Amino acid sequence: MTVKPENNENSHQGPVNLHQTSKWAVFALLFSVCLIATCAIIYELIIAAVSSYLLGNSVYQFSITIGLFMSSMGLGSYLSRYFSRCLVARFILIEIAIALIGGISSTVLFNTYIFNESVTVYLVVMFVLITSIGTLVGLEIPILTQIIGQYDSLHITLSNVLAFDYIGALIGSVVFPLILLKHTGLVQSAYIIGLLNIFVAGLLLCQYWKSIEDKHLLTFATVITSGSLTIAAIYSTDIDHWLERKLYRDHIQLSNQSRYQKIVLTKREMRKTSPANNTIKKPPNLEIINNRTDLRLFINGNLQFSSVDEYRYHEALVHPAMNLADKHTNVLILGGGDGLAAREVLRYPEVERIVLIDIDPEITKVCSNNPEIVQLNQGSLLNKKVAIINQDAYKFVEWGHHDHNFDVVIIDLPDPNHESLSKLYSVTFYKLIENILNTKGVIVTQSTSPFFSREAFWCIHHTIEKAGLHTYAYHLEIPSMGDWGFNLASKTTNEIKNIRLAVETNFLTNNLIQAMFQFGKDVNELETKINTLLKPTLMFYYEDQNWRYY
Repeated sequence: MTVKPENNENSHQGPVNLHQTSKWAVFALLFSVCLIATCAIIYELIIAAVSSYLLGNSVYQFSITIGLFMSSMGLGSYLSRYFSRCLVARFILIEIAIALIGGISSTVLFNTYIFNESVTVYLVVMFVLITSIGTLVGLEIPILTQIIGQYDSLHITLSNVLAFDYIGALIGSVVFPLILLKHTGLVQSAYIIGLLNIFVAGLLLCQYWKSIEDKHLLTFATVITSGSLTIAAIYSTDIDHWLERKLYRDHIQLSNQSRYQKIVLTKREMRKTSPANNTIKKPPNLEIINNRTDLRLFINGNLQFSSVDEYRYHEALVHPAMNLADKHTNVLILGGGDGLAAREVLRYPEVERIVLIDIDPEITKVCSNNPEIVQLNQGSLLNKKVAIINQDAYKFVEWGHHDHNFDVVIIDLPDPNHESLSKLYSVTFYKLIENILNTKGVIVTQSTSPFFSREAFWCIHHTIEKAGLHTYAYHLEIPSMGDWGFNLASKTTNEIKNIRLAVETNFLTNNLIQAMFQFGKDVNELETKINTLLKPTLMFYYEDQNWRYY
């Protein structure tokens, strides 16, 4: 049974000519439901993604964002009971408000983070944005349901509205990671989605033009908001560059958003010193650019290397393992897409094959083609001995379809700041690596900072031990990174004192290697839980409060 609309202002703005407009009106309204659902889920994802990028711990950020957003939608739905008059006009105002708040949400969050040192201030602003957008979104569906209910029975109306709502949510959840994040970024995406809300407002404004009393005022607000968001979207590249200049202290050479991560390369020109005062010894066969520039690579805002001192990190990562292993004919590098660990491995002439696994083809592409990075890594990624496979490290070791086992496995993966990385530091992962390691082979993994994240460092150590490997922890000071830690592991017992450098280095000495295995009282071993696939405790250990001093 079809319920005819009430011909009074309490239903919506006035009488509706069903004969002329009912089919088109229902279609336009259901299409609007789909669009606003798409917008809502994308705002949710944008805010969570920005917070994950700036604060880390994506599980926490997405959980908080989704929880607050859903509860705010519930509040909006509850408040919709007080909306019974002028429904179309009020819905248009809600769309304008969502477009404005949602459109500027990512820009506001980035600016809050940049200009306030307090994380608390950021969280308060994030809370206000989420609850504001969520409450307004919660008002949308009940109001649209009331309007559509003028044309059809209640059960038909509800089934149509909910169906189009879920379809819109699906579209948004697919479009954001596959298209928007990669091609438009977090800032421009928010402006574009804001324009979709304005489009919905304009659609209803046109559809109900004759029956809306304040149509000229609403038109003015729609045009102004639409114009502002359009200008912001057009100049969003400039806004991106400005925000990135504030986030990174040096000149940005490259900024790419890949399918997996945000890649930023910065460069600082350094003051040249006179030959008399320059006491830096260049490493053999390495035309280093350290004394002229500071080239820094960031992934998702986290420093990967500084050209000024990266050799300290990579020498400490590679050479103890290479000199402890019985042989190093076949070497596996998990991560290390910058090619700097491979550069150190290639110093050993007996190395026949290096398999480098990095999930992101964009990072290996950048580090194979950028002239300054190629100069720094000595073109290691272009070496015939190096085979690059763009694949998830866990899947590579899990499948285990390899022609041979490896003599040395070097794990140079990002810190375990979310669940997808935490699994790469789990007992299961280390057991899988053990299966592809030769009997007298050696594993080494970067293990984050024993000072800034002491519990996380020792959790990694204990997790490797739990996998049944003989494990040896060590660390050193890196100026750009602070006190940084590593773990050596092998199937058989090894004597650390037997490590003797077989190649020339820029930093490491035999005596220094022995000293790296000593820990002070404030960073020495402490009891921790074991990190597993089902209980990713490492991810929570990593959120140590000392990172605020980093």
